[in-house]
Amino acid sequence: MDISLERRFLSSFKLIGSGKKVCDISSDIVVPDTKEDILRVIMTNAEYSIRSKDVESGRAVMHGELKVTVVYVPESGDGLCTLSTDIPFECEFEVSSADSGCAVVAELDVISVDTRILNPRKVMINAQVGVSQKCYCNCDFSWYTAPAEAPKNTFLRNSSADIRLINLVSEKTFSLENSFVPQGIDNDAQLVTASVYFCADSAEAVGSKLIVKGHADIKAVFCSRANIQIAETTQSFSQIFELPERDIMPDYTVDILPTGDFFELKDGNVSFEIHAVMQIVCTETKAIEFVEDAYVCGAETALDEEDRTVCISERTLCQTETAQFTQSADFDIEKVLYLSGIVGTPKVSDGELTVPLTVEGVCTSVDEQIRSVKLHGSAKFELEIEENETIDSTSACISSLKSSINGKDLTVTAAVAAQVQLKQTRTLEIVSSMTVTEPKESIPTASVYMCMAQTNDLWNIAKHYSSDIEMIIALNELDEDTDIVGRLLIIPRIK
Repeated sequence: MDISLERRFLSSFKLIGSGKKVCDISSDIVVPDTKEDILRVIMTNAEYSIRSKDVESGRAVMHGELKVTVVYVPESGDGLCTLSTDIPFECEFEVSSADSGCAVVAELDVISVDTRILNPRKVMINAQVGVSQKCYCNCDFSWYTAPAEAPKNTFLRNSSADIRLINLVSEKTFSLENSFVPQGIDNDAQLVTASVYFCADSAEAVGSKLIVKGHADIKAVFCSRANIQIAETTQSFSQIFELPERDIMPDYTVDILPTGDFFELKDGNVSFEIHAVMQIVCTETKAIEFVEDAYVCGAETALDEEDRTVCISERTLCQTETAQFTQSADFDIEKVLYLSGIVGTPKVSDGELTVPLTVEGVCTSVDEQIRSVKLHGSAKFELEIEENETIDSTSACISSLKSSINGKDLTVTAAVAAQVQLKQTRTLEIVSSMTVTEPKESIPTASVYMCMAQTNDLWNIAKHYSSDIEMIIALNELDEDTDIVGRLLIIPRIK
């Protein structure tokens, strides 16, 4: 006889694949006829944008573009010139069970960029973009509870778990349009490049809506004949997402990627148009009860089980550390005009997170020449990770850069913020059905057994002797917390 347990469902999303890759990007830039030959390169800036995220049968593909700007001193030594190019790139991940109905959440970072002068009229750009993705499908979570009807003397052992379920994976595109007046910029300055850093500040559940608020930090870089200057502004934004359940504030993670931008300096104003996509993943804790073991007294019981590996807790480590490193230049440094930094791929080893850093300093020398100094270093973080926790993801960014000069030595102090996502998982062994076989012949068996308890688990004792826990407790006059190991027990057999 087969006994089917009652199947329960919760609507959720399932992570079916994740991965990280580094895209190597290379391209040449030829100096146009209207510009002078290159004497030396003093700065290279690279900003990424994502163009599309496509999920097909068995794979996820990200298409993006790298906007590279090179600032150089011309051969005449007079002033500064710029070159720029847009380099497309593609990154593909194998996700065996993916199809067009899946959703992908992506993260991108420029982890290195370098400019090599091939000849006075051409440079080669070599860059690396780190791409990570998580692919989700809409897949109900299911488990089993006690059946509505069961044979006499059927005993079920229930267990419970608080599990973390993903109840929303969504994204919204948005645009920011505005202008600002840069302060303290030379009249003859030209806009060289601009970078945008997105930050999600807060979220609020209002009825069935989740309102996410954030801001974009915008940094514009200008150059004049012999100077590099910076102007900054902040633009606020918000987006509304539909929640699957009303009046429930989920935990959430937000990743915002630029999809394109346009900046223009005109009549002393910087106007901008920024396009981006906000990706959100919401999770909630759900309490479930399930059958983890069962037996029928007086019969042979075969169990069908299904394993479910679930997340039971998540937490985020946020730390800030400073790193200081020094590089000697081949010239005497007079002043630092501009500092820019790139964060490499964070690595974890022996409980320590190492974040590689590359900083480029644009300086003036004592002979009034503009030159650059490149520095390499790393920031280290001690991680307090519990034994049963695993690292789900790591990220880091440079929050500030400061410099000091001592002759030819340039010292940079970088404040680095790191974020580590940790999770704990548990594998649930869930009984899905039972097959009960009655004995073919009546075999004489004892009605009562005497047993020396080897464990405090009365369930296993009762199951082994085809008995009932409540009857064992009553016959042996046991309390709920009685230590029975080594005790002689009376075990009644139920037929």
